[in-house]
Amino acid sequence: MSKESKSDKQSRARNFALLGLAAAPWVGFLAIALKPSPRQMWAQRWPTLTFVGLYQIALDRCVQVEGLDHLPTSGPVILAGNHINKTAMDAMLLGSKILIERGGLVKFVSQADPPDRLLKHFVRLLGNSEGVILPVQEGATTSAMIEFLRNPEAFRREHPILGIFPAGFADSDFESHMKRTWHTSAAVAAFETGAPIVPFFIEGLPYHWGPFDMLKAVAGSMVGSKAFDFKIRLGLPIRAEAFTKTPNHNELTERVREAVLELSLPKLPS
Repeated sequence: MSKESKSDKQSRARNFALLGLAAAPWVGFLAIALKPSPRQMWAQRWPTLTFVGLYQIALDRCVQVEGLDHLPTSGPVILAGNHINKTAMDAMLLGSKILIERGGLVKFVSQADPPDRLLKHFVRLLGNSEGVILPVQEGATTSAMIEFLRNPEAFRREHPILGIFPAGFADSDFESHMKRTWHTSAAVAAFETGAPIVPFFIEGLPYHWGPFDMLKAVAGSMVGSKAFDFKIRLGLPIRAEAFTKTPNHNELTERVREAVLELSLPKLPS
C-alpha cells in the first residue's frame, strides 16, 4: 500500500472537519479553532477564533512556507519582514501557518490608533494581553516589545514570538516597500532581550484584500479552487550578539533588510 502524502492527509482532515461542522456546526467549529493550541486559543476573542477555524478548514491549502526549521522552538523570537496587505491579512495568514505547524501564537506589533477604521476596530478587539496584536503608542514601541519578549507569562505565552513589519506600512510594490525607512525597534529589542530576528519574505496576496475577500476565498476553496497562492520564506536567524562589539541598531536593521531582499530572489536550480 502506498504511503499517504501530506496533501492527502490534509484533505482527509479537512473532510472530517466539514463532516463535524455539518453534524454540530458551532461545537465543531470551536473544536477546530481550538485544536492547534487549546490553552492559548481558549483565551482568544471571536475574530481570531473565526480566522484560525476558517484557515484550517479552507485556507491552509493556499499557503506555502519554506524555512520553517529556521524558527527557534524555544525562547523569545522576533519575526521581521515585508508587509503586503493594508488590512493585515498577511499577518493573519503568517500567524495561522506558524500556529498550525508549530503551535506558537504570534503576536504582531501594531499602531494603537491606526488611521484605517476597520484596523482600529480589530486593534481594540485583539489588542488585549492574550490577543494576537501588540498595540503600541508612538515613542513606546520598543518598551512594549521588550516587555512581551521578557515576560511572556503575562501574555499567556510560553514561547513568545513577536511579529513586526519594520517598514511600518504595507505596499503593493515590493521595490518601493524596501526603499522605505525601516524602524530600528526590532534591532533594539533584539539587543535588549537576546531574541534572534528571523527574517521573512511574503508574497501572493492582493494589497487591498480585507476580511470579506477572505470569506469569498474560503467559499471558493471549499469547492476546490485556490483564490490565492500565499508564499512565506523564513531565513536564518540573525543574532544581535554578532554586533555586540559595536552595538549598532541601524546596522542590524540593515542586515535584516538585506536578508529579506535575499529571500525575495528566486532560487537557482541546483
